Amino acid sequence: MRRTTICRSKQAALLALVAGLLGAGGLAPALAAQDTTQARPDTSTPAQDTSQAAPAPAPLGALPATHVVTTGETLWSIAQLYYSDPLLWPEIYRLNTSLIDDPHWIYPGEELSLAAGGVAQVPGQPTPGDTVHAVPAPDTVVAVAADTTALVDTAVVEPTEGYQTIFDRRRTATQEVRDVLRAYANQPYRPLRRGEFYAAGFLTEQQRLPYGRVLGNTSIPAIPRLTDRSTAITFDQISIQPPRSASYHVGDSLLIVRIDRDITGWGGVVVPLGVARVTELQRRQVLADVIMQFGRIHDGHLGLPLEPFKDPGEVRPTPVEGGLEGVVIAERDLHVLAGPQQIVFINRGRAEGVTTGDVFEVYRPAAGVPGTSSEQMQVVLQIVHTRDHSASGLILNIGHPKLVPGMPVRLIRKMPS
Repeated sequence: MRRTTICRSKQAALLALVAGLLGAGGLAPALAAQDTTQARPDTSTPAQDTSQAAPAPAPLGALPATHVVTTGETLWSIAQLYYSDPLLWPEIYRLNTSLIDDPHWIYPGEELSLAAGGVAQVPGQPTPGDTVHAVPAPDTVVAVAADTTALVDTAVVEPTEGYQTIFDRRRTATQEVRDVLRAYANQPYRPLRRGEFYAAGFLTEQQRLPYGRVLGNTSIPAIPRLTDRSTAITFDQISIQPPRSASYHVGDSLLIVRIDRDITGWGGVVVPLGVARVTELQRRQVLADVIMQFGRIHDGHLGLPLEPFKDPGEVRPTPVEGGLEGVVIAERDLHVLAGPQQIVFINRGRAEGVTTGDVFEVYRPAAGVPGTSSEQMQVVLQIVHTRDHSASGLILNIGHPKLVPGMPVRLIRKMPS
């Protein structure tokens, strides 16, 4: 019994000593109820430096040179801190490949470079004067078990409104469909596009144009050709012989065309085939790359200096009453029936005030004979190219597919001047 009494007295003394040490450390009394609503600080790691506030995301161009990694940080959170975008973490990893072996693992005390000219340093090296020591955000919870015999369920911290990632955005199928439909419905209006302008074609109006001649494709074919004629497509290099009265320079753009046929009183029908840009000058030829293609390009075709395109912007033509009248000259390409996106020439041009984007209507006037219809719309044309006394119209709508030269046309919508 005496031996048992001595052991119990030693245990009582030991418990008293532990209680005294806990009281000296400033902890709560053993008999006080534990507040489980707030996590207690982690005593296994050094205390954070709370004398410096957590830095706000630095504006672009004002980033510190380096950053010292603290407990709980990742490249994702550091990118959000300084670049305001967590998806830019590969940039930090790229600047610190000499220090970071695996971007999934960074360690407290490592000094990461944030600027392109900085160099990553290992822990223990002196810190520059502009180094920012980040501390965990106020809403960071570090959970520590109060009793080693029981585990504490750590709460999951929801991301704040300013720290969203692509994994946090959740859209329903209905929202995705609405976004797609909104993109189609809200497309910006363009009365005329660059490709429509260059691919339209025009009438020469009896003028002598400075034609160059395409000599052919400069690439050596992999399979021997059975004919001397070579063809070229987009990104191919072609050889062009300049006209005697003109010279080309590197960077000049040329319209590659063919002359389809002649129309009495209006000259030849110019059909564009593509656009080429001069890349090299030689003594008897120039080399050019095909950058746009509308048709088949081969040797024997012609080249013209490219006419500059003036973008009309997003303005819309306004309806007019009793607009300018004229007649159809011909179709650029011979078709039995008119179809959408075909080109039609009319006998009104820049001299009469016609501009690109104007809308004309080809119509069949009323015959006034019993049993016949009244005035009937045939096709609607949008002007895509103009000359002095003629214009090229793109067919938009079709009321009747029969279209013959001499049919009357009338301006129905005019572009603002």
